[in-house]
Amino acid sequence: DGLIEMEKKDRGDFITPEMVLIEAGKFKFSDKGLVRTIQHNFFIGKYEVTFEEYSKFAKATKRVMPRSDGIDSDLNPVVNVSYEDAKAYAEWLSKKTGDKYRLPTETEWEYAARAGTETRFFFGDSIKDIDRYAWYWKNSEDGAKNIGQKLPNQWNLFDMAGNVWEWSNDWYSTTYYQNSPQNNPTGPKNGIEKILKGGSCNFDSKTLRISYRYGVDKNKVYSFSGFRCVFF
Repeated sequence: DGLIEMEKKDRGDFITPEMVLIEAGKFKFSDKGLVRTIQHNFFIGKYEVTFEEYSKFAKATKRVMPRSDGIDSDLNPVVNVSYEDAKAYAEWLSKKTGDKYRLPTETEWEYAARAGTETRFFFGDSIKDIDRYAWYWKNSEDGAKNIGQKLPNQWNLFDMAGNVWEWSNDWYSTTYYQNSPQNNPTGPKNGIEKILKGGSCNFDSKTLRISYRYGVDKNKVYSFSGFRCVFF
């Protein structure tokens, strides 16, 4: 109730994704309960970017479509995309729309995923109801599923836990997040790996914790990694 959302629109040669407005605020970031503040409103994808959406970009930029690994639905989250692929998609969509799309910072992603909660998962501390909210290795048959089939978080964002890992804009560091600025942290200035958040269909339930972070090479592609965009 009271959420401001933008509808998906197919413009022919590109698709504007469904987005949810996230208002500025303060929250407890990471398992250590560090207080961080997002000082700007921003929109974030209601769903992970799909094969349907990404295919417009691939066609326009003459890129080879990523492997689907047996996925045969346009409504599956796109997988086998690197950080660089995801970044290029956001830059392309920005030019097509005139809006500034990019990948979320780790702090923006976690703020949106927590949706006002302070528990391990947005649905509580227990995993007893996890199957209602997330695709992970025990219920997914080891493959990504169509977006939006599980229950959303309190801010109507789907698949923030499980389905596919999601690229963050930040460089990975084991210490930065503890020493980061309180307001609008954007990650270290450089690094070797980028951050994936949210867990996925072929990882176990502990990786679905909102604070869980996974550092990987920005050029690597995986059958379990995708992304969603933000703009403001």
